Amino acid sequence: MRRGIQKKSSSLISSAFIILLVIIGILACYTFYHAKGVSYFSNEPEACNNCHIMNEVFNDYLSAPHSQRIAGQPRATCNDCHLPHGFVSKWIAKAQSGVGHAYAFTFKLDSLPTNLSANESSKQIVQDNCVRCHIEYAQNAVNPTTIPGHNNALSCVSCHESVGHKRGF
Repeated sequence: MRRGIQKKSSSLISSAFIILLVIIGILACYTFYHAKGVSYFSNEPEACNNCHIMNEVFNDYLSAPHSQRIAGQPRATCNDCHLPHGFVSKWIAKAQSGVGHAYAFTFKLDSLPTNLSANESSKQIVQDNCVRCHIEYAQNAVNPTTIPGHNNALSCVSCHESVGHKRGF
C-alpha cells in the first residue's frame, strides 16, 4: 500500500515539475519573441536599438561617420566595433551580453542606468577593433601609450570618443 502512495506522490511531483518546465519554456519563448530575439542574430545596427535605452546612442551612431553607407552597407556596424571578430569569440561575447541584458531588463528594471557604459572587456574589444580596422594609420600612430596592458595606456576613444556615438566610455 505504501508503495502505491509513494508512486502516486512521485508521479504527481514529476507531473508538476514537467508542467513548471513547460510554463517556463512558454514564458521564455514569449520573452524572446517580444524582445525581438531573432534580430540579435543579425549584424544590423537596428537590432541594438530594439531597446529604448539605446535610442540616443543609436541616433548618435546614425549621424556619425561609421554609419555612412557604401554600396548599401554601413562602414561599420555596432557588432564591428563592440564584438570580437573571431567566429567563436564573437558568439560567446554576444551570448554573454545578451544573457546579461536579458537578466537586467527582466529583474533589475528599477536599477537600470539611463545610459549603458562599457565594461573593461568591452573597452578592450573596441580598442582591438579600432586598431584592426585602422591598422594602416594606427601602425604609424600607435605608440607605447596605446598598447593594451601598458601602464597608463591610452585608447583610441580617449581622443576619438564620439566617432561611433557620443555616449560611451
